[in-house]
Amino acid sequence: MEAIHTRLSTHTVLVAEDDPSTLKWLVRVLKIYFKEVYSSTNAMDALEIFTKRPTDIIIADIQMPEVDGLSFLHKISMISPHTLRVVMTAFNSQPYLNRAVESGVHLYLKKPIDIDELLVALASHMPESMSIPTISNLGKGLHYDMQKKMVYRELQAIKLTKKELLLLELLLKNRYGVVSLDMIEQNLYDDPISDDAMRMVIVGLRKKLYSSLIENLKGLGYRLNIS
Repeated sequence: MEAIHTRLSTHTVLVAEDDPSTLKWLVRVLKIYFKEVYSSTNAMDALEIFTKRPTDIIIADIQMPEVDGLSFLHKISMISPHTLRVVMTAFNSQPYLNRAVESGVHLYLKKPIDIDELLVALASHMPESMSIPTISNLGKGLHYDMQKKMVYRELQAIKLTKKELLLLELLLKNRYGVVSLDMIEQNLYDDPISDDAMRMVIVGLRKKLYSSLIENLKGLGYRLNIS
């Protein structure tokens, strides 16, 4: 299990399950292996959590009140297509299997969940880390050198502030997901700060690099749009 822990320890997971005892058990086990574990008893609250703190993995039960798990995971697939989407179900009928495929689910697990099977499946689908490559291509002739902490346009260095560098690295670490203002505040600042102040850092980075590099997803957050 050490290899599984190593593979999962840098990742985050969100669990949506309406049965309190099952949810409590899953969260307790997953906290041993994952960097962060979030949970919800319904899809609507889970979606709100995800928009504020996008996770690498989402595990959802099919049957939940108001919005079922497959509809929820389909919504996630449109917001963040690279998030690993896992559905749990006590049903194994063809209609459910067809809907799982249509909803863009990566893993379809039968209840009761075998925790070892779940952990192996998750670990096999995740990269070893979410680290930033030494040299990252930012598009339009720009490259970020992780070791030197510098952005270059060909051989010319572009000077960024400390906050702009932290923001760029946060976006690169979450390059397949969405970065919310809450995430920016947590990673860039020691104390609470206004949304306008955070947006000024985004504006500054866009001006120094190029305006379309950072895409604004209204109501969700920001992500890289490398062209």
